[in-house]
Amino acid sequence: NPGPTGGPTFPTAARAGGRAAAARRLALLTPIAKGFLTETGNEAAQLGIQVFGGHGYIREWGMEQIARDVRITAIYEGTNTIQGLDLLTRKVLADGGEALGELLSEIEDFTQSTSAPTHLAQALLKQVIAWREVSAWLSDASAGDANLIGASAYDYLMLSGYTLLGYLWLRAACVAERALAAGSNEAAFYQGKRETARFYLQRLLPRANLHETLIRTGSNNLMDISEAAFAR
Repeated sequence: NPGPTGGPTFPTAARAGGRAAAARRLALLTPIAKGFLTETGNEAAQLGIQVFGGHGYIREWGMEQIARDVRITAIYEGTNTIQGLDLLTRKVLADGGEALGELLSEIEDFTQSTSAPTHLAQALLKQVIAWREVSAWLSDASAGDANLIGASAYDYLMLSGYTLLGYLWLRAACVAERALAAGSNEAAFYQGKRETARFYLQRLLPRANLHETLIRTGSNNLMDISEAAFAR
């Protein structure tokens, strides 16, 4: 039924449910956005210097300023390990994985209904399954290892970021495919989006596998080093 302004109206309970779901999603995504994007922003700045070679490190091109400015972003509002701890403890484990499960189910549904190339959708689906499984493993294993969450937080943040960004690139690839199929007069732009999505899903998304491997090594390889081992 139309409301006073002509738009649709929704029952109060539905609005409240929608707000609660949005709040859960925002809380889950915030530490990933803060942590993962600042880490990759630092990497991008360093690659920018590499493009210029030796000249990238002088003031003439401005890259050294960008590299210095972006470095602080991984420290603002808590270092990125703190963001990882926030993500893992307060946003994933605290609610039994409910908010994460909603997000992962959304991504899984998308990969199985997408118009993007099947091999790209399957690559993302494989990583989403790994994200779900390592989250469950952490929940179980941390009960018997008080140091596991601290040892895993940063890698969990990065795994989450790589996978989530893969979802966004797959969505972009779908938009590009539809535009190209419709004969868009911006074909070069959409071809670029399609190829960038393929690059990301094939060459960058696999980095998440390394972070999963590191998480599953546990905390002993960090915590069993004695203080005496650091003596001069």
